[in-house]
Amino acid sequence: MKHVPRARVEPQEPVKGVKRWVLAYGDKVMLVYFEIDEGARFPMHSHVHEQAGYIIKGRMVFKTPNKEVTVSEGESYVFESNEPHEVYNPGPGKTIIVEVFSPPREDFLK
Repeated sequence: MKHVPRARVEPQEPVKGVKRWVLAYGDKVMLVYFEIDEGARFPMHSHVHEQAGYIIKGRMVFKTPNKEVTVSEGESYVFESNEPHEVYNPGPGKTIIVEVFSPPREDFLK
């Protein structure tokens, strides 16, 4: 078993206004904690990893080529492998999310 206190993990800032902590990962799964400032945006992207998330606080707008969905506190979501998506925090305030990626995102470990 691996035990990873968040206080011991250095945050990364992949885009302005977004901090992420890779909390734990194994051979097939990765758990990541995000704090996303109001107005912060991940541009349209895709990756081979399946991505599931749960919004602990706040809300996010998720855009795909086919639709736009607002996901709020207490709700979850899933993106399939290679599904293009854009993410935006419309506010008010900071949003906190926990996400799971499978397989683990090697680019998060650099």
